[in-house]
Amino acid sequence: MKKIALFLLVSITGVLGSAKSQDSVFARSVMCQLSSAEMYGRGYSFKGDSIAASYLSQLFAEMEVEPIGIDRYFQHFMFNTFVMEGDCELKIGKRVLEPGKDYYIAPFSIPLKDKKMRVIYADLKAIVQPGGLEMFCKENRRRLESSLVYINTANMELGDAEKEFLQKLKTKSNPFNSKGVVLGVESLPSATVAVQYDENIKKYSLINVIDSLFSAKPETIQINYSNELRLHTTQNVCAMISGSEVPDSIIIFSAHYDHVGTLGSKTYYPGAHDNASGTAAVMDIARYFSANPPKYSVAFLLFTAEEAGLLGSSYFVMNPLFSLKKVKMAINLDMFCGGDDGLMVVNSQVKETKPFFDRMKELNEANRYVKELKSRPNAPNSDHYFLSMHCPAIFIYTLGGRYGGYHNVYDTCEECGLENYQNIINLIIQSVAD
Repeated sequence: MKKIALFLLVSITGVLGSAKSQDSVFARSVMCQLSSAEMYGRGYSFKGDSIAASYLSQLFAEMEVEPIGIDRYFQHFMFNTFVMEGDCELKIGKRVLEPGKDYYIAPFSIPLKDKKMRVIYADLKAIVQPGGLEMFCKENRRRLESSLVYINTANMELGDAEKEFLQKLKTKSNPFNSKGVVLGVESLPSATVAVQYDENIKKYSLINVIDSLFSAKPETIQINYSNELRLHTTQNVCAMISGSEVPDSIIIFSAHYDHVGTLGSKTYYPGAHDNASGTAAVMDIARYFSANPPKYSVAFLLFTAEEAGLLGSSYFVMNPLFSLKKVKMAINLDMFCGGDDGLMVVNSQVKETKPFFDRMKELNEANRYVKELKSRPNAPNSDHYFLSMHCPAIFIYTLGGRYGGYHNVYDTCEECGLENYQNIINLIIQSVAD
């Protein structure tokens, strides 16, 4: 959840001229490239994040925006993460299910290679009753360790006990001691990434399947997928344009370019809205400043591993490439499509950032750029968060409008609307103009 931001300190005439030159054509072209199949969902399988980073660094170079990374534009670091790079197949009888549409495998799941798995059906409401789980496990003790337990959660009103039980399943706790658990659902959950096992819990697989596909209650299913915990090398992409008058004062534009990657070798998550769109907007801003030198220095920070827990921005703050004391404002762009209902500005009510938000409100009331400007307190929900501990920082995301989905296979470039892109750019540029 997130969106656009800008902080352009130049003369009002120059700023307005810039806004007219910014349009959604360039932004859409970058967004579509980042969300294409060749980027593998910009995740950690197939080094999709590194492919995207190379593309972005080439764009910076073409715009003659200077690198500030240790290795040219790159600031490298490593972390552990799971990757699914092989085949991903699930069959019920003769029906081959479609990954990402019919089923979703939790990223921490143990690999199941070419397995014909027995399915044991459990009643969720019976299991959560006192003694229910113990009774189920006792009745099936000889079969559980080599089987999958199926639990239907679709079209069911869940009480607190059911919700608590399911939450434990989703956070790497398997009370059945089975090979895995299959959850029947009405719709698939948002895809995520995982960075470690809980060493205190026996490893297992968690698979979400559209419940209607199990209506015949098959006794077995055929499943085949790989999953590997790997030490992964990734990189932030960092560039800067030096200020023409006050180079020691810095404005940051940031966005995370990574996404959740692949589900096997043939299914990827495009991540157009989250966050190819915000990344494209940062590149568009860089394109403007490369042609119109700013008064203050402007840094462009494209963070990786946001989906793994804000790891890229956290690493940057712990290993800054310039003094964060020099930063006048950091503005994070995340989830930039749509905007029919306006903008949300996060962390905009503290004394360091409130003048920016108040200026936005004044200009919007006069010019009606967006339907509404909303504000909410700071939260660790995007890459502005760690920056906000060291310098003024906000992030802005759109409200309403057209986009394909969130962390699913439908978040494609074609489904994303940029109808409000120009108005938002105009509003934010004018909000920070001298």
